Amino acid sequence: MRILAVDDDPVILELLAEAFDAKDGYHLEGHLCAETGLDALNSAAQPFDCILLDIMLPGMDGIEMCAMLRNTKRHSATPIVMITGSKEVDLMTRAFAAGATDFITKPLTKLELIARVKSAGLLNQSLAKAQHTMSELTHLTKIRFEEPLNLAVVGMSDVLALENDLLRQKAGCFAMTMFTLDTCGMRGIYRSASMPTYRHCLETIGSAAIGAMRGHKSKLTYVGNGRFVGLIMERSRLDRDVMTESFNADLAKLWDVEKTGVPIPPEVWISSISTQRIWSGVSASDALRSYLTKSGGMNNLEQFEENDLFSRLEHHLAKST
Repeated sequence: MRILAVDDDPVILELLAEAFDAKDGYHLEGHLCAETGLDALNSAAQPFDCILLDIMLPGMDGIEMCAMLRNTKRHSATPIVMITGSKEVDLMTRAFAAGATDFITKPLTKLELIARVKSAGLLNQSLAKAQHTMSELTHLTKIRFEEPLNLAVVGMSDVLALENDLLRQKAGCFAMTMFTLDTCGMRGIYRSASMPTYRHCLETIGSAAIGAMRGHKSKLTYVGNGRFVGLIMERSRLDRDVMTESFNADLAKLWDVEKTGVPIPPEVWISSISTQRIWSGVSASDALRSYLTKSGGMNNLEQFEENDLFSRLEHHLAKST
């Protein structure tokens, strides 16, 4: 077990080295300050299994170091046991708030040290196993292709929130353009990718759509079937060609081939839902609900037609590689 200890008292470090002897399967590396301890953690070829931190350290204290480690991917779940000579409740509350796993009070005993470290290690293993199980469940849990999703994209909302926003518009009429953004090939991605990857693809497309609408007072939601519905709350008319060009440029920059497994972004086109220009909150909400009730498929493409489009895309990619 690899343990890194940080304590400004050399006597404590010697005690820790005696408790965690190499012949018992331990490897302990000691440091007198947080700064050198952080350097060792960040440069280590193999991650440490447990970290022992004295709360009261010169310069950066143990609580600050703990919080900093919890904000890194490498040490977000590593067991961190705080060492303290104080019995102040507030101090330990701050330590736990910073992400400490456990604490041990001075004077230190070998038996308690080993028990605390083993306990922290077992807890970490249990958490890692639980996270792995949740990851597997997420991977296996299917969502329907036609299902509206609340995507984790800044500037987007779910369908219900969008409808509520329209109903909460101030009394009177306002200018608005309601449109759809359709993606050809999403059914093929849905069919072949894991659910987290499929969601990532949709979120990338949503981010590109938000980027294409920058500078406009706009709203966007994902309604299923590879389709987004957008609103531009302005008098100016929607220039579909300009927006499509802007969208495709943003999507090309955001598309991550390694994460999606798809070598090129899906083909996208933008269509107006209605030629109506002036709306009230109620009429806009009714139009949105009516559209969502009546619409289906990829811009009225039958499933076999979209599958054929995706097959032709795959054939084209195979020829070009």
